[in-house]
Amino acid sequence: MPHRRPATLAAAAALLLCTAASATTAAATQNYVDIVLTEGDSRCTAERVKVVAAPPGSVAIHGKAVGFDCSGSTRFAFAGDAVFAFDDANGTATAEDVRIAATKIGVTCTYEASRVTLKRDGASREYRGGPIRAGKAGGSFLCPDAVNLDSAEVVFHR
Repeated sequence: MPHRRPATLAAAAALLLCTAASATTAAATQNYVDIVLTEGDSRCTAERVKVVAAPPGSVAIHGKAVGFDCSGSTRFAFAGDAVFAFDDANGTATAEDVRIAATKIGVTCTYEASRVTLKRDGASREYRGGPIRAGKAGGSFLCPDAVNLDSAEVVFHR
């Protein structure tokens, strides 16, 4: 009766090599985005937020995946998902609806901006814009009816 152990070991080694190559390819093609929001003395950044697509296709940024690191008196958080569509001919990225929660002095207010368009910096996938006006979508009577975000920067990576 022939001994089958070498064939089994060879098959297992081939499977491990294919799995490792597949994981390396997935890691190499991972898409992510960096986000910076500023308003007055406040600056909030989120780095390496995973996304499942890359420009020029539409890119959805899942609000729960964004964890901002903030300095200054206001803290920002995404209050929903934002989907960016790209117009490479015009060098723009546009999100139809962006909801941001802002917390200042213990009061949280939610604001929504429609049709947010950011301009591309050269041929890169770095987009900037501002000021961005947003209307009140939730919060107490202490929240202003509208606010302006001084600037937004979104950088897409592959």
